[in-house]
Amino acid sequence: MDKFEIVPYEIQHGNDMIEFGLNDKLMDHDAQFKENRIDNAIPGLSFTLLLDNLPICSGGIYPLWDGVAEGWVISSKRIFKNRIKSARLIKTRTDILCAANKIWRLQTAVKANFNTGIRFAEFLGFKNEGVMRAYGPDKSDYLRMARIYLWVLLVILLQHNLQKL
Repeated sequence: MDKFEIVPYEIQHGNDMIEFGLNDKLMDHDAQFKENRIDNAIPGLSFTLLLDNLPICSGGIYPLWDGVAEGWVISSKRIFKNRIKSARLIKTRTDILCAANKIWRLQTAVKANFNTGIRFAEFLGFKNEGVMRAYGPDKSDYLRMARIYLWVLLVILLQHNLQKL
């Protein structure tokens, strides 16, 4: 029986996944740009999904300003063993992070030719907002994708209006 566990993210988790191999050859290429790694070990805002004590995927958010954050994910080839359960766990944890931190807009950049990443972002509820030309460290195009958490925004507006009473 597979044992899943979500733990706080550590940079070593990312290193382990890169060493084992990422979930697509495009990502293996991007991992060569070590100074531009997007994985941020911000306490309380990042996590790793372990499968039998091995990191299979990590992700998190980093706030840009009130209500808006950038999201990131890094996955190893191990994710393919349990991709559906892993995707659901990642989605749930990301939703929890956004709600707990009052994030109503979560955005991310996905390499324009990384079809698996685009489909995954869409599964998470992200919508394509357009192409960012020559955005990547290798001058490749990326898509700006974003998810609006209307229910978080609604809760914030209700709290604000209740304070006025």
